[in-house]
Amino acid sequence: MFFYRVLVALVLIFLPLCAHAKMEVMTIDAQKNAIDHNNRGVIYMQDRYYAAAIKEFQMAVLLDPETQASSVYYANLANCYMKIGYPALAQDTLQRALKRHPMNFSLYEDLAVVYKRLGITSQKLKSYGKDSQKNPLSQVMVGLILMEDGRTEEGLAKLQEFVYTEPDLIITNAVKNYINKRSNLKY
Repeated sequence: MFFYRVLVALVLIFLPLCAHAKMEVMTIDAQKNAIDHNNRGVIYMQDRYYAAAIKEFQMAVLLDPETQASSVYYANLANCYMKIGYPALAQDTLQRALKRHPMNFSLYEDLAVVYKRLGITSQKLKSYGKDSQKNPLSQVMVGLILMEDGRTEEGLAKLQEFVYTEPDLIITNAVKNYINKRSNLKY
């Protein structure tokens, strides 16, 4: 009984002090929260909890949809879709990622793999081939699709052409590194 009286006395003493304390203001930071959701998604994906990972990546995209960082969230989402056997969903998300960060070479690599898995490499070669006169990044896609189709020499030639015609683009160094890994050429 004594314990309860002491406890009540302490509460009565400290309660007024707590009432005058300043309340902490919470701010909502969508970009920070998006990063947190992405990080959780990566952990879930590593642990092979793909449904939970997909939800986390989707939440990250919803919180921060139009920034360059969202291309990472889309790429992670596409990776999950590929792991569970949905390449059509992966295609859509990778295309969204490329809209936000067109200088990320690994997105092009992943998209070429998706096209191969979907069995649409011939169709995509035609469409990117037509577009390559207007958009030099289409050359990268053509080269990678050719590589995925097993037409290594043609693919490397197309990528080398890109390197020579677009030496100042940010993506060019990644293309050079890819060529170096896949051939005996050194840049």
